[in-house]
Amino acid sequence: MMSLRYANISCIDDVFCRAVYARKAVLFHRKITMDFKKYLLLTLLNVLAFCGFAQQKTVPAIAKPGIKLFFEKSYLQLDRSYYSTGETVWFSAYLVNGKSTSLTATSNNLYVELVSSKSVVLDSKIIRIDGGLGKGDFELKDSIPSGWYNIRAYTSWMRNFGNDFVFQKRIYVSNNIVENASYFTRNAEKKNDVTATAGKTKSIAFFPEGGSLVEGITSVVAFKTNDELGNGLKATGSIISSKGDTIATFNSTEAGMGIFALTPQPDEKYRVTGQYDQEKFAATLPVILGKGLSLHVTTDSANIKAVISANAPIFTELKDKTITIMVKHGGDVIYSGAIKLIKPTVLVTFPTKGFARGISAITLLDDQGRPNCERLVFIQGDENINMAITADKTTYKPREKVTLKVKTSNALGQPVKTSLSLAAVDEMIPDDGQNIMAYLLLQSEIKGEVKNAAQYFDLSNPSRLKQLDLLLLTQGWRDYLWKKLADSSIKISYMPEPGITIKGSVREKLANKPLANMNITLFGSNFTGDKLFTTKTDQEGNYFLDGLKWFGNQSIKISSKDDKGKKGGWLQIDTLIKPLNLASLKMPQTGIPNPLNVELGKRMDYNRTYKFGDSITLSEVEIKAAKSRQVNLFEETLTSFGYPEQVFNITAADYSYKGLEHFLLTKANGAMPVDDTDSIGNEGVAFIIEGKKVRPRIKVNNREELVTERLDYYSLTMDQISQVKVQHLIGRSNNEVYLISLVLKDEALRGANLNLLNVNLNGYYNARTFYSPNYANPATQSKDLRTTIFWNPGVKTNENGEATITFHNSDNKSNVRIKADGITDKGVAVAAKASYKIQ
Repeated sequence: MMSLRYANISCIDDVFCRAVYARKAVLFHRKITMDFKKYLLLTLLNVLAFCGFAQQKTVPAIAKPGIKLFFEKSYLQLDRSYYSTGETVWFSAYLVNGKSTSLTATSNNLYVELVSSKSVVLDSKIIRIDGGLGKGDFELKDSIPSGWYNIRAYTSWMRNFGNDFVFQKRIYVSNNIVENASYFTRNAEKKNDVTATAGKTKSIAFFPEGGSLVEGITSVVAFKTNDELGNGLKATGSIISSKGDTIATFNSTEAGMGIFALTPQPDEKYRVTGQYDQEKFAATLPVILGKGLSLHVTTDSANIKAVISANAPIFTELKDKTITIMVKHGGDVIYSGAIKLIKPTVLVTFPTKGFARGISAITLLDDQGRPNCERLVFIQGDENINMAITADKTTYKPREKVTLKVKTSNALGQPVKTSLSLAAVDEMIPDDGQNIMAYLLLQSEIKGEVKNAAQYFDLSNPSRLKQLDLLLLTQGWRDYLWKKLADSSIKISYMPEPGITIKGSVREKLANKPLANMNITLFGSNFTGDKLFTTKTDQEGNYFLDGLKWFGNQSIKISSKDDKGKKGGWLQIDTLIKPLNLASLKMPQTGIPNPLNVELGKRMDYNRTYKFGDSITLSEVEIKAAKSRQVNLFEETLTSFGYPEQVFNITAADYSYKGLEHFLLTKANGAMPVDDTDSIGNEGVAFIIEGKKVRPRIKVNNREELVTERLDYYSLTMDQISQVKVQHLIGRSNNEVYLISLVLKDEALRGANLNLLNVNLNGYYNARTFYSPNYANPATQSKDLRTTIFWNPGVKTNENGEATITFHNSDNKSNVRIKADGITDKGVAVAAKASYKIQ
């Protein structure tokens, strides 16, 4: 009877049951099962009663009045994970409800950053999110060195929760310009992958199911090994009693995880011995409780089964008292059932129909409501969506047209509308083993490093559910996201953004005194939608305008007037958004395989020579070794990149100049008059950038937030100025900027027209279009060595759940991997893969 009951349950349950059977407990468990039939009806009723709790917000928060606490998650699909400088990182963006996978419209701004291994932000974009979807790209400049980089994405609202909801993904960039591509080509066999293991050792950790080992109770113990680089390690071992008897043995999977059953005895000490391959090790087990409860859980497609055990000391205290078993998903209670502990071991079974898909926490509470055990499980859910990608052929010729059919349907075969992104990539690029399902349902929940996360959702993997359960037993139970949030208060400091926000202040010109009730008018001639906005300053002189929408760098005019229409005050702009203070992902200590590095270098060498890319115009960039200095301006960090700065300390000898404009044109290297056709006006100076005249930015009295193009400063006489500094700077996107910093005397502010601002600000990023050549027309003679053969971030299936995609192959003879991520109109995350050959 016992073997039949547990025949189809996971390997974890097999271990547990064999151990219990060995202690001759079969009849006892059978009897307990019968005794608790009367509780099953109560359990079913409890499930129905608590299914509606999924939308309740139970996480404590210190929130501002009127703010409803909610959570967001973002996910980026990248075309691949390995690049060369000069190439483009293409990405699609998804913003979902943090407790499900439904697309959300709670925020319209997504901040996407390219970050170095030293946590320096190299490039950043504001991506417009509409209906939960967005897109963008990063051009990998020639100035960045080879190595691992991090791409992260977050909304302003996510900043309230630290790094809990920030999307982060590693990519590798190979720079064969700085490091000499010909060296790699000629000496590939001589260059080894970079490996650094200093200060790190192999390790093994043990995780008793439910949280603790308890004397006299048989428990499942999971374990996980790590090598010097944090990868799983094959290991075997034994649990030895104080008398030298072998109590249990264990053997890990290739991923370094495994389980064994153990029944700790009172007054017994245990030691662990084993070996990683041929290297021996010794370890210790977690502390064994003399009194306590244990929880053993198994799941299938329809039910959760929980075995609750109490050893003799705790059973004496809790006999006939009520204990509670509770299930939470996303911090919300979705089931709670109360039973009396009338036997030392009880079995509770309840259905999971209606439970949300994803990770849930099962918690056992004693009669005082104190949690004693906790276990993470994965609920498969009721909404099973299939997304299939089918190519019209299995084998193609170079440059031949490919036609893909994408179809999404539910378990009944009915069509499902889906928004998805799709990449076709040369299989020489390793698959990173990630997809949208793995990230939203697993990786974003437990926050641990999950290797090849997509394997746990691959229907062709027959052991995926067992492997997933083992993962949750080991690295999941301590870092469960929602438990972490529940253990701390949340202070709301950032609000959801319906669009771009501009904020600033108005104060008196000479005194540092705020001006309240000033009328602020903002005009953006190239805004999308509304172009004119008004507001008033508060009692602290601050103003705030949000919901603005514009793309690219646009001119914006802002003015300040009092209620009588009189111009007044010193109008200032503050930072749009400060960079997120977050340490970068832990980067691997290895490089990439030499053959891959060599091939990436060869392809980029060729593409540079023939100006062939997937959207970019490739150009040579001089790599400067001169010492660089950083300058923080309100929307980005700039660096001098070795360019000398010009500093002029103004003396009486400079008073003869007609004004600042005359002084700059005479003294500042590179300064020249603006063109008569300049859209801002004919005052001021300009500098040449990429063959065009560009106005400098202006910073006044060391206010880093104030970066303007005000024309009134140019009319200042030199006796009103103490210092002028001119800097030539480089931005994150390799954009050049000239900055003029002024130190003004108080009298300079009395007559200046400071109530007007004329600024150029960066808005939403204008995503570029992937270049996909059409070889049906007369073909170019240049070779097409693109590694990403096709990319489309905005595919949508029709009412039949279908979409058709066509593109032409490159000249590379290889296997091509197709990956698609998406979310259905019902909020279900889906992913699919396919492949074909070019020969």
